[in-house]
Amino acid sequence: MTMPRYTREVGRKFYADGTPHSFPGNTIICMLSPTQPLFQVASAFQAALGKTSVGAKFAFLPPASFHMTVMDLLCDQARDPAHWAHALPRESTMAEADAFVYARVQPLVPPAELVMRVVGIFYGNNLMLTLEPADEATRTALHTYRASVAAATGIRFPDHDTYGFHLSLAYRLIEVTPAEAQVLAKVCHNWGPALQAAGAALVLPPPQLCRFDDMSNFVPLETAGY
Repeated sequence: MTMPRYTREVGRKFYADGTPHSFPGNTIICMLSPTQPLFQVASAFQAALGKTSVGAKFAFLPPASFHMTVMDLLCDQARDPAHWAHALPRESTMAEADAFVYARVQPLVPPAELVMRVVGIFYGNNLMLTLEPADEATRTALHTYRASVAAATGIRFPDHDTYGFHLSLAYRLIEVTPAEAQVLAKVCHNWGPALQAAGAALVLPPPQLCRFDDMSNFVPLETAGY
């Protein structure tokens, strides 16, 4: 019997059976409201892919956690100098890391509204909808806010200026066969137009500073007593 060839996400963000693995951190995100057309179409896309022969190779994220990451911050498993705040000791607990970013990010004024659009579907190690600003106002607001967060926290990843906005739908757990890759490509091709139409003018709420224990749930830090 051939053993599955697991991806790097097994033992990192997920267990082999697809349940979330501990992966604590904090981040700034815009949640996708269930009232948005994209929420419904993305959920249906997940369900359709899950019924195919390749669906079992993925861990699907719960729709309640659908979001666009505005800026990654501190992660327990990424404590190297390029991904950690210089002013915070690298041996700090994640509770201390949460308090550190809260004190510096909370006073900043986030954009009141961001309008994004779905560009396409990326299906490498993780399955995501690629996004881009739908207008110049959003592009400027994102750039300005991310720059202010970086200045306030001292967190500026190497890809800060090239970061690709996206909405993650699933993580691949097991390497796919050539036949499964064709199935995946076909499903993504078939659903692409509907996803782009539903996300042609995606209005997102103001970014929120959140903490997470794993990839299934994101909790605003302002509700966590900091």
